[in-house]
Amino acid sequence: MCKVLFYFTRLCPKQEDTFCIRSSLRMAPSYFMKPETAHAKALDLINVGKKGSALDVLFEMLLYRRARSWQKSLEAPMFLFVDLCVELKRNQQFKRIAHHYRNISIQECPQSLDDVLKHYFSLIKEKTEEARKQSEDAVPDVEDLDILETPESLMLNAVNTENAQGRSGHTILMPWLKFLWEAYRICLDLVRNNVKYEHVYHRIARDAFDFCVEYRRQAEFRKLGEMVRLHTTRIQNQPAAPNGINLTNSETQIWHFETRLRQLDCAMELEMYNEAFRVVEDIWGLVLLSKKIDRPALMADYYSKTAELFLRSGYYLFHAAALYKRLALYREHKKAPSVEELSALGSKALCAALSVPLPHARAQFSIFSGEYNQAKQKALANLLGLSTVPTRASLLADLSTGRVQTIVPPELVTLYHALEVDFQPLKLVQRVQPALERIAEDSTLNAYLEPLHEVVVSKTLLQLSQVYRSLRFDELVRLCPFYDPLTLERCVIELIYNLELPMRVDHRRHAIIFDVYIDLGISQRDYSQTMQSTQTGGDQVSRQLTLFAQSLHQVAELLNVNESDSQARDIFVKEYMKTAEQHHHELLSRREHIEDRKEQLEQIQEERARMIEEEEERLDKEKRAIREQEEATLKVEAEERTKRHLEEQMQRRKLKIDRERLRTYINSAAAHNLSAAIMPEITEADLEQCSLELLVEKLHGDMYRRRTELLDRANARARKLDHFVRACRLQEIPLLKEAAAAEAKERFEIFQKAQQEAEEASKREHEETLKNNDRLSRMRGDIANLEKSLRSLEQSKYKAKHAEWEVLRTRVREERLAERRAAEEAARKLEQERLEAEARAQAEAKRLEAEREAAERRRQEEIAAALAEKRREEERLEREKQNQQQQRQQPAVQASTWRRKTVVLKDAEPSAPAPVPTAGAWRSAQKPQPVPTAASFEQSRPRFSQAPPSNNYGRYQDPRGFRPRSEMDNNQAPKDLWTRRTVVLPTEPRPAQKAAEPSKQQGSDDDGWQDVKRH
Repeated sequence: MCKVLFYFTRLCPKQEDTFCIRSSLRMAPSYFMKPETAHAKALDLINVGKKGSALDVLFEMLLYRRARSWQKSLEAPMFLFVDLCVELKRNQQFKRIAHHYRNISIQECPQSLDDVLKHYFSLIKEKTEEARKQSEDAVPDVEDLDILETPESLMLNAVNTENAQGRSGHTILMPWLKFLWEAYRICLDLVRNNVKYEHVYHRIARDAFDFCVEYRRQAEFRKLGEMVRLHTTRIQNQPAAPNGINLTNSETQIWHFETRLRQLDCAMELEMYNEAFRVVEDIWGLVLLSKKIDRPALMADYYSKTAELFLRSGYYLFHAAALYKRLALYREHKKAPSVEELSALGSKALCAALSVPLPHARAQFSIFSGEYNQAKQKALANLLGLSTVPTRASLLADLSTGRVQTIVPPELVTLYHALEVDFQPLKLVQRVQPALERIAEDSTLNAYLEPLHEVVVSKTLLQLSQVYRSLRFDELVRLCPFYDPLTLERCVIELIYNLELPMRVDHRRHAIIFDVYIDLGISQRDYSQTMQSTQTGGDQVSRQLTLFAQSLHQVAELLNVNESDSQARDIFVKEYMKTAEQHHHELLSRREHIEDRKEQLEQIQEERARMIEEEEERLDKEKRAIREQEEATLKVEAEERTKRHLEEQMQRRKLKIDRERLRTYINSAAAHNLSAAIMPEITEADLEQCSLELLVEKLHGDMYRRRTELLDRANARARKLDHFVRACRLQEIPLLKEAAAAEAKERFEIFQKAQQEAEEASKREHEETLKNNDRLSRMRGDIANLEKSLRSLEQSKYKAKHAEWEVLRTRVREERLAERRAAEEAARKLEQERLEAEARAQAEAKRLEAEREAAERRRQEEIAAALAEKRREEERLEREKQNQQQQRQQPAVQASTWRRKTVVLKDAEPSAPAPVPTAGAWRSAQKPQPVPTAASFEQSRPRFSQAPPSNNYGRYQDPRGFRPRSEMDNNQAPKDLWTRRTVVLPTEPRPAQKAAEPSKQQGSDDDGWQDVKRH
């Protein structure tokens, strides 16, 4: 089947329908054709009128898989292919070849694709311009000038709003406009993501914007903006690539910035202000991404265009802020600004700030949308790089701080002082009239004339309200002569509504009544405070006196009461006092009744609400179940319906495609006289029954036979041409030999003649040289003498200068050596002084440290001596106390039935070791013994725990007992100090105490030693 379609396409070069084109696109050539050959063959086909075939040939050559590297010979076929694509309106084929050509030329010659695209757009623009001229000229001729409208034109105008020229333009011009729009889209997508074609992308984008402006294509302009915005987003999100576009690059940022500025201009020319604001947001996004634009002129242009956009949109506040930003940028980056430029910029900024309307009390609220505008104003402020929303007062304060009054004309300075500084409501218009006349004459400032009129009226009314209570309307018309009475009244009503001014228009009296400032708007509260600060002392006193008089009048009316009223009030009070207590009890009981009634009502309402809620929940559940069931049923039905519709649609589409293919084959065969015998048998009525396979089989044989005939004819023609060329070459051989011999003879003669002329010229030159040498030889002696004298003179000068230089060098050297020695000596002295100072400082530090250590040792010794003395005193007191207690307890111990071992205190003899008890004594010790009294036990027990505390118990032990370390060192312990007691056992103990004494003595010794160890 594919082979049949290929043969049919090759044999039918004039067929240009969609099916044949797609067939040619799918089929690739079986051999590679050189670019020169393809170009020549395409030209031949164009000359015989087969442009579609020529396009197919070039398409196959350019798309062949072997054409993977760029070469210069590809440019000519590519330009011819572009011409054919434009003439035949084949955008899709151009798109495919352009992508392929970009891939093969991007490394070796990127400029080639740029040239191709320039040629492509130039051709399309020429065709579009021709179509526009044809649509303008294609107006039907009128046969009778008395009858300009024919019945046909009347009927057509009745059903269509376009005129004849519009209909002709729709027929002739619109196809080319659509073709040009598709070309812009294809080429922008072609070069959008490669840095080598970045300038091409931005040039095409600007051309596309100009195209939308030229032909007033608003829908295409919106789509183009979305496309550029989408491309920028993809660049930001795509990963880094070798040839990828980096938005942080300064050159790339400048390209994008300039393109978006052009887009902003086009949006304002098309009056698409919503799209213009979106473009401004895109531009500010680029500014935030780059953080700094290398060209301040671009930022100045941005502020100018945004200011124009705000002015057209009615945002006078942000228009003034943009102009202020431009003025600040101009002052900051302009190196040598001229006075005229600064004056123009300052005048425009000042007029824009003054023409900003006074802040409305409802400025934060949108009447039409019902939403607050604070977020919107914040977004607009962000577009200018402002952290907060500007105000009229802040802009004027910034301009005053920047001393803009020094660069603007004096009339504008007077206007500023009259509106913002001075308080002269009756002379306000007279003072601002010269400035308004200058603004009206200046073309750059006349846009602010109408807003300034409104501001002047607002300021006049506000200042008059501070002074007057009422004003005739005729007087106000006289004070504001630039408005007629009706317009002025409308302006006053708008100001009263917007600014919430406390005033009324009285039409009966033809006057304006100024009320007292009781409840002003937010902005006017601030304004009243500023006005109070600008009022003079007399004005403030007058205002306060007026208010004070009104208050006194009201108080006097309250105090001026009749006597009858006072008597009636006294009677009423007496009657009320009689029944006051009863009324009081009724009121108290009524309160309790009301509380009870409230509780009952609340209970009833809660019960009713609970019942209603339960009923609603039940109904909701039922409705939800019914709705879910219906949705499931509808979903199933929709799926079945969609499935049936798709099946029917597929069947219809298949039948339609089969019919179109059959009709295409029939038309192709009829156009090329193929199978003329079978053509009458296939009609439109038989298309439903005739199959595609049958028709292909019939056409296949005819096409094969015709192809064979064409190949045989071409071979015969080639053989004939070969024989003819061979015969011509055989005949021209003798003629070529004769011509070669004549040419060689002529060239030899010319060579000899040229050789002879060269020899003669050389001889003449030699003779002339000899003559000059003889003539100038007599001057050689003079030249030698002159050279000698000059050398001697220069040598003497050199020697003199050299001697001077030697003297100067010696002197300078000695001076430098002296300076160096002096510097070294000074440095040595400074270093020596520094070392001596350091040594003295170290010695002083050591002396101070030694003194401090000696003082610390003395202090520690004094503290230790004081502690030792205190400890000795305490020990002495403790021993005296113990001796007294022992003396008081001694008789009780002797009278005790429990007899302890005899204890003899000896100062110098050590205690004898206790005897080891026998087994019988140990058994007798196990029997119960009488418990000694606490007094006798404490008396006989050594009081090791009462020894003074010391840290030397574990290191030193005296055989006579434990003593403090300091006392042992002095060897002067008194006799009454505590010593270890010597225990002397009796020779014959009693039977009752024999077994218990060793254990008691051992326990006593152990207890004493345990106390010592614990200490």
